Amino acid sequence: MEFVKNFIYTISFTVIIYLTFPAETNAQALPSGGGGDGSSGLGDKNFNFVPVPYLNYSRSIGFAFGALPMAMYNLNPNDTISPASISGLLGMYTTNDTWFAMFFQRFYLKEDNWRLTAAGGLGSVNFQFYLDIPGAGYIDYNTQADFFFAEIQRRIIGKLYAGIHYTNIAFDTSFGSDTTLSQGATQLQGLGIKLSFDKRDDVYYPRGGSITEADWTSYPGFLDNEFKSDKIEIDHNQYFSTREDKDVIAARLYGGFGIGELSFEQQFVVGQQDIRGYTQGKYRGDYLLAAQGEYRWNFHKKLSAVGFFGFATVYGSINTNDEGVVLPGIGTGIRYNVFPKYHMNVGIDVAAGKDDWGFYFRIGEAF
Repeated sequence: MEFVKNFIYTISFTVIIYLTFPAETNAQALPSGGGGDGSSGLGDKNFNFVPVPYLNYSRSIGFAFGALPMAMYNLNPNDTISPASISGLLGMYTTNDTWFAMFFQRFYLKEDNWRLTAAGGLGSVNFQFYLDIPGAGYIDYNTQADFFFAEIQRRIIGKLYAGIHYTNIAFDTSFGSDTTLSQGATQLQGLGIKLSFDKRDDVYYPRGGSITEADWTSYPGFLDNEFKSDKIEIDHNQYFSTREDKDVIAARLYGGFGIGELSFEQQFVVGQQDIRGYTQGKYRGDYLLAAQGEYRWNFHKKLSAVGFFGFATVYGSINTNDEGVVLPGIGTGIRYNVFPKYHMNVGIDVAAGKDDWGFYFRIGEAF
C-alpha cells in the first residue's frame, strides 16, 4: 500500500490523495487535515474547473502522459468558513506500460466541522527495487492493484480534529527474477484512527501556522489479512510568512513506523514527499524518518518558484547496508497558479539525491 501511495505521489501530486494510510497524506493525499480561516472560500464564482494535462518523466517508469481534470467549489454558498471542496479524476500511461486511473474527492462541510475523503482506482505499475547481494542489483517487478479509501473527520474542540478511515486494497506482485520475497495476490483491509491539530491559515496554500497529525492504521486478522500489521505515521508541518507576507518558509518532520509483518508493498520508500530526489526505489524499509525545509518565492502574480533541502533514513531495510544511512535531497521547482481564488498551483520539481535524481509533476505544494 505504501507502494501505491508513493507511486501516486510520483506521477501526480501530494495534495490530492492520502491513500492507504496517513501520508501527510499524501496525500498525502488530498489536502491533509483541514482548517483555514475561510480565505479559500467564497467568491463570485462558486465552481471552478480546470482540465489539467499530465506530462512527466521518471527514470523508473519513463515518459508519462494523461489528464487530470479537477474542480473546486463550495457546497453551501452561505458557508463562509469551510474551504472549497475538491473533486477530480486521474488517468495516465507511461512508456514502460505503466497505467493508472483513479478518482478523488474531499468535502469540507458545516463550517469546516466535518471533512469527508474518498478515493478509488486501479492500475498496473512496472517499477523496481534494489537487492544488495551478488548478482542481484535492481530487480524489476510489476504490481497490479485496485484500491478504495474512505475517511471521515470531525472537529472535536478548537483546531483539533479526529477521524476514522477504511482501506481496501488488492495487490498482485510479480518479480522479474527469483527473490526470497513472496509473489502473488495479497488482499489488505485496514482500519485507522487519525488526529489532526490544524493551525494553518489556509488549507491549500498556508502562509502561517502549523499542522500536526498522528495516524494509526491496523490490518487485523479478523479482516482476513494475510499480513497482520500496524502502521503509525506522525508528521508536523510548520509555515512562516516572509518578505511582507509574499513568500513562505515551510518545514516538515515525518516519522513512519511499521509494526508486525509488513508486506513488500507496505514498506516505506524514500522519495516523493519524504524526500524528493529518489525515484529508483532503492531505499525502502519498515521505518522511515525525514526532515526537510522549503522556500516558496512568489515573484509574480501567476508564477512562483521553490527551493528545498532535506534528509531521510530508513530502518528495517531489505539491505542491511542501508540501515540508518543519511540520504540527502536537494532541488528546485517552478509553479503556475491555475486557481488564483484558492492559490492552487501546478508545477514541476527537479531534485537530486544520493546517486539518484528525479522530476516531479505536481498540483499543490509538496507539504
